[in-house]
Amino acid sequence: MKFILVMSVCSFLTGECKAPIQFNHIYNSWAECATAGQLNGLTLLQQEGVATVNKYRLAIKYGCKEIVEM
Repeated sequence: MKFILVMSVCSFLTGECKAPIQFNHIYNSWAECATAGQLNGLTLLQQEGVATVNKYRLAIKYGCKEIVEM
C-alpha cells in the first residue's frame, strides 16, 4: 500500500481549518506518512508564527490517505 499526506492548519478556538494541503510525495508505508505528518506539521506551525499560533490556538490536522497505484 502507498499513502499521500494531507494536512490542514486548524484553529482550536473557532474550529475552522484552512484549505487542506496535499503533498505530492508518495509514501511506501503508513509509518513513513505519519512521521512526515509530524515533521511537516512543525514546519507549518513555525511558518504561522508564535503570535498567530497563540492567538488562534492553531494546530495541525493531518491524515494519510491510501492510494491505488496503476
